[in-house]
Amino acid sequence: LDKVEIEAQDASIPEEDQREPQVSGQVLQWLRSLGLEKYEDAFVREEIDWDTLQWLTEEDLFSIGIAALGPRKKIVHALTQLREGTTSPGIEAQPRKRSASGVETVNDASEEPVDNSKTAANKLITDYFPGFTTARKQVCTTSGEHQRVEKRGSGSGHKGGAAKNHVTTRKLRDIPSWCCIPGTPFRVDAFKYLRRDCSHWFLTHFHMDHYQGLTKSFCHGKIYCSSITAKLVNMKIGIPWDNIKVLPLNQKINIAGIDVTCLDANHCPGSVIILFEPPNSKAVLHTGDFRFSENAASMSFLQTCSIHTLILDTTYCNPQYDFPKQEAVIQFVIDAIQAETFNPKTLFLIGSYTIGKERLYLEVARVLRKKIYINPGKLHILKCLDFPEEDMRWFTLNEQESQIHVVPMWTLASFKRLKHMSNQYASRFSLIVAFSPTGWTFGKGKKKSPGRRSQQGTIIRYEVPYSEHSSFTELKEFVKLISPADIIPSVNNHGPDSAKAMISLLSSESQA
Repeated sequence: LDKVEIEAQDASIPEEDQREPQVSGQVLQWLRSLGLEKYEDAFVREEIDWDTLQWLTEEDLFSIGIAALGPRKKIVHALTQLREGTTSPGIEAQPRKRSASGVETVNDASEEPVDNSKTAANKLITDYFPGFTTARKQVCTTSGEHQRVEKRGSGSGHKGGAAKNHVTTRKLRDIPSWCCIPGTPFRVDAFKYLRRDCSHWFLTHFHMDHYQGLTKSFCHGKIYCSSITAKLVNMKIGIPWDNIKVLPLNQKINIAGIDVTCLDANHCPGSVIILFEPPNSKAVLHTGDFRFSENAASMSFLQTCSIHTLILDTTYCNPQYDFPKQEAVIQFVIDAIQAETFNPKTLFLIGSYTIGKERLYLEVARVLRKKIYINPGKLHILKCLDFPEEDMRWFTLNEQESQIHVVPMWTLASFKRLKHMSNQYASRFSLIVAFSPTGWTFGKGKKKSPGRRSQQGTIIRYEVPYSEHSSFTELKEFVKLISPADIIPSVNNHGPDSAKAMISLLSSESQA
């Protein structure tokens, strides 16, 4: 399909179904009202918007890393109140909307709530992958303080019924240490903390928890990223190419007097590890999100450079997350599909993010020689990822042509959701087999295997620990290889105590 055909197909999708799932200010405000703001990153990482929030189960909360009993029960209780129509303490009747640039607006009092339930009920779950984001006007802040603009209903005292803007200011949040590169004026994955004291902004990859805060109104200098990430930033967010600088892989370039080298992060397409070599000779390695492989060609490059500071993806920095290599999990999925009697009445669902998990479903297609169904929005994204033509031929836009469908990860989190999908496909399929590929399925007390099978009636669900983050063992191997003088954890870092505990685990020989 050429560009014109793709755009025509995208145009046929309602705008609300082309938008990327967003973690709205309303969700974060709700968490803060419960005193659980420490879990904001987990909700952002899993792209839990307001609608998805109200579907969450206690099992879901555990799967995204909220393991402590107290916070889980508090969230479950608050969700029950939401479903019953009771507003939780601290949540206003008029929900706030926070733009990615940090500007908050309050819905106009005259705005009517939109009921999308009827539309959603008639839509296949595969249609919920995003195509393009909608254009929105943004305000570019210009100082060390951030403006909050609130629009309220006009009232009788305003001429012509025009809304009145109330502008207040408050200080920006402190920038976390893992977003700042020591010895440089650079920031990495720090778009939530935009300000005028920096003009060099690095983006490791196009996952929402890393680009959150970046909008088309960005006016703070240059964004440095890989070619694939640059295309997504331009297409999905609308950043002009003049504001983007593409960084090549495995090539040292000089930016503001500092040598910068990007390496493949083995995470999602376009993800990079970035090596900074400032004049003080104290090199800094920022992993972004990454999956370490001792066979990675770029690792030999790192062995020739002495790393002083390692800013490390510590998503699974816990001995319980010692999941298998990706290859083993891919083979498990292929074997499971073959074992589940591949017949015309069986529908196979494979979970995916906006980008991520491509290697898994592409390998399934190649080995089984079966096409994979995706919607036009998903295809448009895949066309940005530089896959060779022989890989792209495994994708089809014809739902009737395939028994393997790629679906949003959140749709596979429970049997309740899968039952809803089963009803949608009942006229064609009598059996649903779903694969939820995430490292969170490999938690405490769970059998260490490349997958777990469970069944309810005509629905079979596999939890498979296919992760694009490093396992605990791989993190230890990487730290041993790099041998940095200092480590700054970039995930689950709630302060000096939690950082010290993770560094201790990574340095402990007894955990090897």
